[in-house]
Amino acid sequence: MLRANADTSGTLKSLKKLRDDIDNGTQGRLEKAGVFLESKMTEKIDSWLSPPLDPKTIARKKSSQPLMDEGEMYDQIDHKSGPGYVDVGVFGSRAAVARHHEFGAPRANIPERSFMRSALNSNRKQIKKIVTDR
Repeated sequence: MLRANADTSGTLKSLKKLRDDIDNGTQGRLEKAGVFLESKMTEKIDSWLSPPLDPKTIARKKSSQPLMDEGEMYDQIDHKSGPGYVDVGVFGSRAAVARHHEFGAPRANIPERSFMRSALNSNRKQIKKIVTDR
């Protein structure tokens, strides 16, 4: 909701610029950046994140690859976008599990194994290039 105040003209100009940017292809570039970051997140998982799994965990899941059991969380890495934004992450039933692995869960003895933030941080330049088209 817009309210008439001293800043209304600035807000209206910002909204017009956002609309113009979307019309000029910014939204498509945001979509490309979202798809790019999705792929980098899955690459992080495929790269066998550190630290390695505890031997008890390996025995239970019958695999030594962190963050991969049945591939359910991996399959829920996605992007969602709207006018002027794109969100990239794990959407769905495995989002809470992803959060525990991303930030660690000391009470559950789960160490931090970042795949979202680390993918973003190590690819900032490429993402900026995609979004700005430079």
